Amino acid sequence: MAPSSQVPTSRRSSTPSSSSPATRTIATTPRVVPVPTGTSTADSVGRSGPGCVPATLQISSVGIDERVRALGLNAQGQIYPPRRTTMWYTGSARRGQDGISVIAGHITYDGPDNFYNLVNVQVDGAVDITCASGRGVALRAVRTASVPKTTLQTNQTVWGSSATPVVVLITCDPHSPVVDGHHLNNYVVWTRPERSAPRRAG
Repeated sequence: MAPSSQVPTSRRSSTPSSSSPATRTIATTPRVVPVPTGTSTADSVGRSGPGCVPATLQISSVGIDERVRALGLNAQGQIYPPRRTTMWYTGSARRGQDGISVIAGHITYDGPDNFYNLVNVQVDGAVDITCASGRGVALRAVRTASVPKTTLQTNQTVWGSSATPVVVLITCDPHSPVVDGHHLNNYVVWTRPERSAPRRAG
């Protein structure tokens, strides 16, 4: 089941983003999710067992190189990482298992945050994860989109099932409208293992 409100409803900074996402759809009728009153809490996740617990995330093409923390929901049932934190949502699949794994971070939080450059990720761009076990996983971006946060709550390409591994990266869309200091849309990057991702002809 999806969290009641989707990640991250980041606080808007006075620092604007100069980047433009590859795919952008702005909601014509603004709809607002509840303003978060607390951050996601830590979840105890073992290093052993099937699948990959993400420990680091690297997207060299846009300068993202971050440690990843295993976190659950806040008291409101939302995914809302602390500032300067990239989180793997423990209610999603482990990377390497069939299913959808969710990694989230803020684009701004009183200044540029961990996912500030996520909107610059291009389809077919390389995404690398290091597991808590030390194993490396190579992914490719297969799709990007701006999605209203209220719509994302029931988006089955993020919260549904998958017969193959998918890793979804989520932040706020800095180009979407702002209400009460929070962007109305999330920016989402879907990735798949490199061997199964479509490659551009060249």
